[in-house]
Amino acid sequence: MPCQKCIVNPNYHSFVKFGSLGSATLFYTAPAKTEDLNKDGTKLANITIHVKEETGNTPWIWVLDCSNMGLEHYTEVSFNLGLLDLLASSSTLQEIWIVKPNLWIRGVYTFFQMISSAPILKKTHFMDGSYLELTHEYGSKGLDGKTIRWLLKQG
Repeated sequence: MPCQKCIVNPNYHSFVKFGSLGSATLFYTAPAKTEDLNKDGTKLANITIHVKEETGNTPWIWVLDCSNMGLEHYTEVSFNLGLLDLLASSSTLQEIWIVKPNLWIRGVYTFFQMISSAPILKKTHFMDGSYLELTHEYGSKGLDGKTIRWLLKQG
């Protein structure tokens, strides 16, 4: 069943398929671009719908762009733990790329490392820096020029 909020407003959640890398599909999320601030407590359920329905049973890489996040985009502990469970249970998630991580995101990741030995934590990569540095990082991951330009335009 598709996410009901995204049927009404396709931009309600930020979970965009934007390319591929080898056999893996690339999905982009920017918390600052989502309209779901979890006021009704359904954000995790909706993210679960997106992950399960849109990634299918195929390899995927999640690019989490933390650019422009404000306090309103920070999430509570129960949401974070649920997200970790979701990502850790995905047998097809290959990597997570966290772009422009802020102190909050780094803190949540450190917390996850302290409480979990989920293999996906070892496949999480932080990417930060200038336009040129990010271009280099994306290129070193194997992305083509068109995909790199798309990503750089997002942040």
